[in-house]
Amino acid sequence: MKHLRALYIMTFLLPAWATGCTEAIELKGDDMAPKLVITGMLSTEPGTHTVEISSTAPYFGKELPVNTDATEVRINGEPLRRDAPGIYTTADMFAAEEGQTYLLEVWIDYDRDGQDEYYAATTTVPYVHVLERLSLRSLLSGDVPFLLMAGFQDTPGENFYGAALWINNVLYSNRILRYYIHTLNDYSQDGGFIHYPIPEWIITKSLTWDNGETYDLFSGDVLTVELQTLSKEYYMFLQAAKIEKNQQFPLFSGPRGNVPGNITGGALGIFGSYASSRKSVVLPECPGLPVRE
Repeated sequence: MKHLRALYIMTFLLPAWATGCTEAIELKGDDMAPKLVITGMLSTEPGTHTVEISSTAPYFGKELPVNTDATEVRINGEPLRRDAPGIYTTADMFAAEEGQTYLLEVWIDYDRDGQDEYYAATTTVPYVHVLERLSLRSLLSGDVPFLLMAGFQDTPGENFYGAALWINNVLYSNRILRYYIHTLNDYSQDGGFIHYPIPEWIITKSLTWDNGETYDLFSGDVLTVELQTLSKEYYMFLQAAKIEKNQQFPLFSGPRGNVPGNITGGALGIFGSYASSRKSVVLPECPGLPVRE
């Protein structure tokens, strides 16, 4: 959103520079006022699924985005439980069903006029594409760096894929820059068996991690890839988020910017879904990887 805000500022300031005017200018714009953000994601993986409700921060304010409580949050008519301010969750072992359409409904008095506003979105869960193969391909004859090679059977037509990486059960793809999204609908392999490297993850002895730190790898570490078949609206949301100038927000909470979503009623955010399949591979002993002590 920073580049959009910069554009608004330049639009207002350029006429003043051109005329030498020193009169105060009143800045107005939709992107400068706080907006409601609703983000929710369902998957076929059993577990707790979360809907987060928050507010963007004013452009000229010093406060950070804050979570906002709703009057009620439902998915397919079932009320979600409030776990924390602005955080609403499903049952502990909820799993979305392939091919099923889910309706998210939120009632909230966001403008504090005493009347609840209504926001809604739907998502249809894709079908699972099984990750059949996962292997390491060395670029230097048995040593790092390695490419992670994924193999699965595509189905004919338009499909949208994402992939997340775990290292020893720690989610490495917890930022959008470390998450892979791709669509194969324009490829000649449409409907065929797909075997390709995942370019986001070049496996070396240390990977980029949060806060400028590195994530060190060792022989024997387990790399797990989750192949995700994404609903179209979720794919479009992630694709737009990828090109945002500031891409450091957590993966499964929407960016606090004006990324197009599917929430009706004027809120920002996304309600999407994906079907998942996992496979793991173990890092081998090689000269470029230390052994964990």
